[in-house]
Amino acid sequence: MVLGLALSGCSALRVSTDEGASRPVSVGIDDGSEEETPPESASPVIPAGMDQVTVGLGPECPVKVQMAMDSEWNGDLAYDSYQLYSRDNGAIITVNCYEADDETAQSIIDTAQEQTFGESRSSIMEENSGTVAGGAYWTVHGLLGRQEIRAIDETESVLYGAIAGISDNGRLYKVTVEMVTVSSDQATAALFAQMLPTVSFADQVLESPALS
Repeated sequence: MVLGLALSGCSALRVSTDEGASRPVSVGIDDGSEEETPPESASPVIPAGMDQVTVGLGPECPVKVQMAMDSEWNGDLAYDSYQLYSRDNGAIITVNCYEADDETAQSIIDTAQEQTFGESRSSIMEENSGTVAGGAYWTVHGLLGRQEIRAIDETESVLYGAIAGISDNGRLYKVTVEMVTVSSDQATAALFAQMLPTVSFADQVLESPALS
């Protein structure tokens, strides 16, 4: 038997009894809201010939950084909060993680957007931004003019990057992955386009822009 009662200012109250059982009456109140579950980050698709790598950034960086790469990247240069991967053709990947002086995660993103493509000949080709637990991120594919500090050997270059501001235990960290090669190196640029969608910070895969 189910009894329905209308309560002023409240949701409907349903009282259920089982006439054939001696157990106590159960009372359930439905407030109309759905239970929220934290978003789950799907595992990235690892391109053929690559493996997922966890970047070692030392104890100063509490944020786990992962991405896919092949075995041709040399990772010999590393110290706390920094890792450099290089390729024989001059292409590089830099990974940084350090405590930021910025007040908010969004201010980290805003500053990165201003500083990365500061030269008039530089341009953003595709970009995407979003939020992660504890912060915000920006993923980008762009063209670097020859005078940009990230350009290789003062040569027009392409950049595929992921930048985030993430809070951990009350501290704000700037985390970056920047992949750069000269613009004429289309083969490595194509690899970067496959690698960027595999980047994850703190076990959260970042959504890349629609790369052309």
